[in-house]
Amino acid sequence: MKNHKKIKLFSFFSLFYNDRFVLIFSIFVSIVLWFIVASINTADRPREINDVPVTVTLSESAQESNLKVFSQSVETAKVSIRGDSVAVYSIDPSNLKVVAEGASSITQPTSVSLRLKAELPSQVIGDYSIEIEPSSVFVDVDYYKEVPFEISTENIIYKANSAYLVSEPSLSTDTVTISGPEKEIDKIAKVTVDHEIKGELASTQNFTESLVLYDKYGEKIPTDKFTLSTETVDVTITVLSRQYSSLEATFTNQPPGVDVEDIVTIDPESIQVAGPNDILSNFTSISLEAIDFSEISPTNNTFRSSITLPAGCRNISMIHEATITLDMSGFTTKHITLESPNFEIRNLSANKTSEVYTKTLDVVLVGPPSVLANLKEEDITAVIDLSGKESFTGHIELPISIEISSSDSVWAYGKYQASVEIGENTN
Repeated sequence: MKNHKKIKLFSFFSLFYNDRFVLIFSIFVSIVLWFIVASINTADRPREINDVPVTVTLSESAQESNLKVFSQSVETAKVSIRGDSVAVYSIDPSNLKVVAEGASSITQPTSVSLRLKAELPSQVIGDYSIEIEPSSVFVDVDYYKEVPFEISTENIIYKANSAYLVSEPSLSTDTVTISGPEKEIDKIAKVTVDHEIKGELASTQNFTESLVLYDKYGEKIPTDKFTLSTETVDVTITVLSRQYSSLEATFTNQPPGVDVEDIVTIDPESIQVAGPNDILSNFTSISLEAIDFSEISPTNNTFRSSITLPAGCRNISMIHEATITLDMSGFTTKHITLESPNFEIRNLSANKTSEVYTKTLDVVLVGPPSVLANLKEEDITAVIDLSGKESFTGHIELPISIEISSSDSVWAYGKYQASVEIGENTN
């Protein structure tokens, strides 16, 4: 027969029959109970609630008169509550408010210290006392004011190279609206952009700078008390190359046999322009507004023509018109009356018919005297062009162009029209 050893099972409760264990356990429980009681004993150890917002509220009438709290020394406070534990711990921190006493009685600008008090929900029951740290708040109250200021560029320092045209600094916005306490706003004398560029400018400059406020004594004013509609501006100083460019007369309907270079004078002959290098390098002369040869005669030989520059260029001379004079001493005029055989319809649609009601036309011709003396009526054609009238039917006045077949140095002076009837071709 095998011998079986008995295994003794450990029992926790058997420890309580041990005097030493009971003594140690009793001391441990006493300490734990002391900590628990101490932690909820709000009579001797207050409940502390941190970061409670501090509210400073002016009366409605004060707010309507534009009074506003612009600064307060503290934004949050610590609230310590002593007393009945049930009452103290029934307070929800989210319902706790700290307000400035006497704020509603402020009726004019002031800087004053106001006592802080806590506002608790009315349903809190029991004995308790409250301490607030700090116990007061210092506030600045003033009228709200909003003023627009021109932004000055006088403090942008730079030196221009004489070979270039340097423009005044251009700002992304010319004004800034500043709002804040009236007494502080009234101290602002000017708003500037402060920037210095070293060396001579030879290319366009772009940069961004913060706005700077100055008082009437030239001292800088910090911007922390204000709200600015913009705190920075983009600045551009445009730098352009300069050159003299000659003026060139242009004409329309110019007879091929007339060389205008020998008879045209322009005043001024040239102007000074400025522009980007890539544009100026592509032209040396400026074409003036075209003159129609039908407007030129020995008695009408002086014209004023507009000067137009390419985009991005500037007229430094500030001369915007040129006077063009043609020497007509080698030309004269001749009056000729054209009749029906001299009229010619061109570009008449195949499904249309036409009839010219103008039977005679007095034309003034301009040209060299020797050429005009030999000019005959059959050398002249009054052309009526019906291009673009394919769908028109009815009576209409159309312009006439005068063609001279026997000479390339004669032209018609003036504008001419003919009365034409256009009908449907029923054949």
